[in-house]
Amino acid sequence: MKILIIQENGRHEQNRNFRECFSMKRSLEKLGCSVVVWGLGHNNFENKNIINDHYDLIINLENYDTSGWLPSLEDMDCIKLLWSIDAHCRTMTPYINTFNQGKYSKILQSTKDYLNDVSIWFPNCYDDTLIHKRDIEKTKDIGFCGSLLNRSGVLNFLNERYNLQPDIWVLGDAMVDKINSYWIHFNMNLSNDINYRSFETIGCGTVLLTNYNPQYLELGFKDEYNCLMYRDQQGLTEKVDKYLKKYDLLDTIAENGLSLAKEHTYDKRAIMLLDIYRDLKS
Repeated sequence: MKILIIQENGRHEQNRNFRECFSMKRSLEKLGCSVVVWGLGHNNFENKNIINDHYDLIINLENYDTSGWLPSLEDMDCIKLLWSIDAHCRTMTPYINTFNQGKYSKILQSTKDYLNDVSIWFPNCYDDTLIHKRDIEKTKDIGFCGSLLNRSGVLNFLNERYNLQPDIWVLGDAMVDKINSYWIHFNMNLSNDINYRSFETIGCGTVLLTNYNPQYLELGFKDEYNCLMYRDQQGLTEKVDKYLKKYDLLDTIAENGLSLAKEHTYDKRAIMLLDIYRDLKS
């Protein structure tokens, strides 16, 4: 089976190998697929003949085309999937427009709230070949590794009250080390999404502290069993007060989270992807 994944190459060198296209490529190749990654910034980008090859499946993976480099795929005679990760930021309008223009087969939708009659829920996950529990001492009771965006207020609060360790824009392998060094990793999704850091945190064997979303329950996350969840600032404070420095309890929750993480790897999503392909093909 030959697959083309189209995604712009990562713009941050430290994080490039963590890009979705490369993670999915590695997992699909384990299943015997031949996978080509192409897009703006890749070494093979100037070879436009790549687009004209025969593929069984083409995946357009969350591209923001402002320069006209992205082909419409309208005339490609194969199964075509539009992988939507950032609908919570962009709304569904650009995806629907691209879907219609390119005559795609389905939309892979990472946020369940945006499902419609042309989409399939395809939750985020993590790459366990890069992200895993490491032999690193946990030196911080609570930390945050990510971008500020809409989180600066609550991060300041947690820093003042609990001496939270803020590691802003730490990327790639250094990010994995940082998360491994926390007992509790604070997370706050931007909107109604379930972000990558949710899966990456439990994959590192660190306790995830995240804002409540019913999608978590459907993905197997259970508050105070394999993660910690809060609904508002009062709930956040109560949860941190209850578990901070309770290392035995946190260790148990982290181990339960690590077990759940095995169900949300790229290897698992690759199997799901091929099942979707077969269903569409039949």
